[in-house]
Amino acid sequence: MKRLKKFLYWVAGSVLLLVLVLFALVFWSMRPTMGTQIKRYPAPRAALLIIDIQEDYTGPQAKKRYRDGDRIVKVSNALLAQAQAKGAVVVYIKNVIDNPIMSVLTGGINAPGSPGTEMDRRLIKVPMAMTLPKSRSDAFSTPELDAYLREKQVDQLLITGLDGAYCVNATAHGALNRGYKVTLFQDGIATESSKSIEKLAQSWREAGAQVKTGTEM
Repeated sequence: MKRLKKFLYWVAGSVLLLVLVLFALVFWSMRPTMGTQIKRYPAPRAALLIIDIQEDYTGPQAKKRYRDGDRIVKVSNALLAQAQAKGAVVVYIKNVIDNPIMSVLTGGINAPGSPGTEMDRRLIKVPMAMTLPKSRSDAFSTPELDAYLREKQVDQLLITGLDGAYCVNATAHGALNRGYKVTLFQDGIATESSKSIEKLAQSWREAGAQVKTGTEM
């Protein structure tokens, strides 16, 4: 009986430890990153970030379909067309879940190299635009993003994508932490969280970002 109790205690302790590790991993992955402030450029540019509008979320065979997927694709395409016409920088951001534990918990969504991880095929493909992967909510957790934007002398970010409560939110805060001016296009952002897009928009304004409706850059 004593051995059984010890074994049960060990199992309970191991499960609790695993839960705590998973909680810490999720919390860490959702936090906005910090970074050095951008410079003042003589001729600053704007960049359009398309965040996580991927086949697994908005495509015809989506594993986790967003109910507003069609709308945000349409809005993003309107902005992509304007960005291309105006010569703005365009960056496609795609989420890649390469952690085996997180991959199991999320049902294999955004697996490295899978078709569902690619950007939604309906999105306009801007020539010379960069596509960057990320494994955390904040796209600035991929150092190449910040480096590329600084190389292009970008000081303003225009953002669409999903999820408004997680990756879009964390990326917007990561940008603000570095001194970028941030504009979020509310009609081009979707969320499946418990927070409404209106409440999220208000929180972005309070953090110092601009929120716009419609599709006019």
